[in-house]
Amino acid sequence: MIRIANLTYATSQRLNFFATRIAALCFGAMLCVMMLQVVARYAFASPPFWTEELARWLMVWGGLLGASAAFHTHADPAMVHPPSHVIWRQKVQVVARFLASWTFFAPVLWFTWPYLERQIGRTSEGLEISTAWMAAALPVALILILFHGLAGLGALISPKVLEEEIAFAKSTESNMLE
Repeated sequence: MIRIANLTYATSQRLNFFATRIAALCFGAMLCVMMLQVVARYAFASPPFWTEELARWLMVWGGLLGASAAFHTHADPAMVHPPSHVIWRQKVQVVARFLASWTFFAPVLWFTWPYLERQIGRTSEGLEISTAWMAAALPVALILILFHGLAGLGALISPKVLEEEIAFAKSTESNMLE
C-alpha cells in the first residue's frame, strides 16, 4: 500500500509540474496576445478580431490549471492551517481536504459532461473552432484537483508523502507570516 501511495503521489507531482508550466505558458501567451491587440489598436487602428477571444481562452486554461497547482501545493485559500509539527493535525487536514474537494468537485465534474456535449456543436466566432476546447479546461482542472486530493491521502500511510505534505504546510506557514 505504501508503494501505491508513493507512486500515486509521484504521479500527482508530475502532473502538477506540467500543469504549472502549461498555466504559465497560457498566461505568457495571453499577455503577448493582449499586447498585440493594444499595439494594433492604437498604432494601426485595426486590432485583429481574434485576439480578445484567444486571450480569454488562454486566461481560462491558465487560471484553472493554476488552481489545480495551487491545490496541490496548499497555496489555495484554507480556513485552517494546522501547525506543521503536529502530525495528527496534518493528517486530519489531508482527510478534510480530500473530503471537501470530492464533495464539491465530484458533482460539478458530473455535470460538466453535458455542458461539454453542448459546446461541441458550437463554434467560436473569432477563432472558428469548437468552443468545447475552452470548455474542456473545467473537467481537466477538476480531474487534476480530485487526483491531487486522492494522492494526498497517501500521507495517512506513507512517511514520504507525509513529509511532502508537511513541507507544503511549512511553506504555507512561512508565506502567511511574511
